[in-house]
Amino acid sequence: MNLLVIFLLGITAVQGANILITYETARRSHQIWITQLAEALVAKGHNITLGGSFSRAIPASDEYHPITFEGIFMAHYKVNKTAHLFANPWRIIHLNHNYNYAICNKTYHSKGFNSLWNYPDNFTFDLILMDMTFGPCLYPLIERFGRPYTIGFTPSALTPYLSELFGNGGYPSYFASPILEPFRDQTFLDRLKNYLFTKFEIFFKKTFEQGAIEKLAESLLNRTFEFGELQKGISLLFVNEYPLLNAPKALTPNIIPLGGLHIRKLQPMPGILQSIIDNANQGFIFFSAGTDIQQNIFSPETKLLFANAFMNLSQKTIMWKDNIDDEDHPFNDRPSNILIHKWVPQNEILGHPHTKLFITTGGSLSIQEAIYHGVPVLGIPIYDEHHRNIQFIVDRHLGLKLDYNDLTEETISASINAILQNPIYLENMDQLAKKFRDQPQSPVQKAIYWIEYVLRHNATDGADFLTPKSRFSSFYGTYSTDVELFLLSAAILTTILTASLGIFTLLTILSNRSKSTMRGNKKTN
Repeated sequence: MNLLVIFLLGITAVQGANILITYETARRSHQIWITQLAEALVAKGHNITLGGSFSRAIPASDEYHPITFEGIFMAHYKVNKTAHLFANPWRIIHLNHNYNYAICNKTYHSKGFNSLWNYPDNFTFDLILMDMTFGPCLYPLIERFGRPYTIGFTPSALTPYLSELFGNGGYPSYFASPILEPFRDQTFLDRLKNYLFTKFEIFFKKTFEQGAIEKLAESLLNRTFEFGELQKGISLLFVNEYPLLNAPKALTPNIIPLGGLHIRKLQPMPGILQSIIDNANQGFIFFSAGTDIQQNIFSPETKLLFANAFMNLSQKTIMWKDNIDDEDHPFNDRPSNILIHKWVPQNEILGHPHTKLFITTGGSLSIQEAIYHGVPVLGIPIYDEHHRNIQFIVDRHLGLKLDYNDLTEETISASINAILQNPIYLENMDQLAKKFRDQPQSPVQKAIYWIEYVLRHNATDGADFLTPKSRFSSFYGTYSTDVELFLLSAAILTTILTASLGIFTLLTILSNRSKSTMRGNKKTN
């Protein structure tokens, strides 16, 4: 009986909860991260409703209910991503805002979102997991379902905007905003530029963008919202970070790092692909621009540069993931060692011991998989976090970088050979992979723990027992700006008074001496 009591007291699992997971992003890579979390929650016995562009990546079941927000992916896919290549950071803020607004507009108009919005009035969720990567688009669902426990998440790294939103406002000026080119020397001017830009970006998103999307939601959903109040009730924020994958930074307890959550246990590869890579004894090279860009950002002429460079690697097998049909590819007359496919299992390819190099634009999820499996990287950053991720690779001698605007057959070949012929890149990656995999619990287990923690402990009012006061304090209160200005003003005033008193004393002494001299002169006369 005593053993039974001890066993029952030790049970910490939560009874199956009714959980809504929702996201408006149309990035396929983000869907992989979210799907992994949804599957893990289903396996723990929770009832999951997933609303988003790729919700049907998991088959429907009694425990899993997909709702597709249709039309968002096509709107995302048609966005001209090359505009980011030639825009300055201030212009990128505007481009990102237009994108976020358009995606929110598409979300509110989708049949899937409206079917969720029109659930019976008495229908409730125990908890909402909500994507916050691009802003407050999905906040109305918190209000719609009676403000249940809510956890925000982003499959991207922590941004200054989200950091400050959750009270982690002390985002150091030497961490560049993802929109800015990463800097290495951390000069005063670099930090000043980053500080001013980051504060403006935060201000823009918290005021102009949030206000614009709030008005959009009110006009399309026929309901008033207070986005500022709704976000205060979001208990935690899950971020796709880990100290070995990103620059280490201090985090408040309500921000939970889950870097690498999407990385799954290796599975057998489909069809003949497993045999091809198993027989690539001289080495295997994987070239992919990721799921978002789909390599349409590379012109046919640029693709020929890569193809010609690959021809000089006849001893290697190259897997080229490209969205163009094989027969329409600009490099049709190619040797048998170059394979082109629209889709391949990236995690499994990177996890194969024959894979010696990964050529990528530098998306966060791809870089995490490369590090986890210890594969050196040749990066071609395009926009946003790509630059920061590839600079991380270069700084730690885990690979090299190619400039998108300076791609030639010679630079491509030289970079590939430099990585393949210098063992330092593979050795460094192998060491980092061992450190990354050495964790007390997997990111998925960690996520499940904190989700059930919120449910177990009735985390109302934004999980106030984990939330720092800085989250709801004023800017000047959080940073003690008023105190510092007072002390600075007091120091300046004291200096002025002291200097004035000194000058007055000096003038008095000089005046007295002058009078004394004049009286002496009169007596002499």
